[in-house]
Amino acid sequence: MKCFIVALATASGLLGMTVMSAVHAQQSDSFTGEVRRVWEDGFSLDTGDRSLRVDTWDLYGDSTDSYVSVGDQVTITGEFEGREFDAFSITDSDGNPLSASINPDVAQASDTALAGTVEQVWEDGFRFNTGDRTFTVDSWEMCGDSTASHVNEGDRLTVTGEFDEGEFDAFSITDSSDNAVCEQVTSLQESY
Repeated sequence: MKCFIVALATASGLLGMTVMSAVHAQQSDSFTGEVRRVWEDGFSLDTGDRSLRVDTWDLYGDSTDSYVSVGDQVTITGEFEGREFDAFSITDSDGNPLSASINPDVAQASDTALAGTVEQVWEDGFRFNTGDRTFTVDSWEMCGDSTASHVNEGDRLTVTGEFDEGEFDAFSITDSSDNAVCEQVTSLQESY
C-alpha cells in the first residue's frame, strides 16, 4: 500500500510539473493570426483556435492604429499578464517588424530627429508622417498657440525632440532649407 501511495504521489507530482511546464511555456510564446479589432493600446488577434487580447502599449504607446490594422496577418511574441498577452514584438507575414522601434516613449528618447510631412495642423501641434509611421507633434514649446501661423499641411519638416506618452514633444522644427520654423516662445508667453 505504501508503494502504491508513493507511486500515486510521484505520478501526481509529475503530472503537476507537466501542467505547470505547459502553462509556463505559454507564458512566453508566440502566436500567429489575424487582427480582428484595434484600439489605442492594443488589438484582438484571432489565431484560428483562440482569440487573444494583445497589449501593445510597450511597443506603440497609445498609437497602435498607426502600426496595426484590422485584417493584418501578424506574429506576436510576448507573455501573458493576467488575461492579456503583453507583446514584446509584432511582425508581419514576411517577418518584418511592424514598427521602426520598440516603445517610442522609451526608444526614441531625447533629441531624436525625424523628417516627414505635415498632414494636419492645429493651434499647438500637428500630425506628422515620416513615411513609416504617423504621430502627433506637440509644438507648443516652439510655437505656442500659433502653430498654424508657421506650419502648413504638406510642409516637409525635420523635428527634433522626444516622445512623451505617445506624443512627440518638439525641441526644434526646421524646414527643408534647415531654417527654424518657429522661435521658442515659452519664455515670451510666461512674461505675460
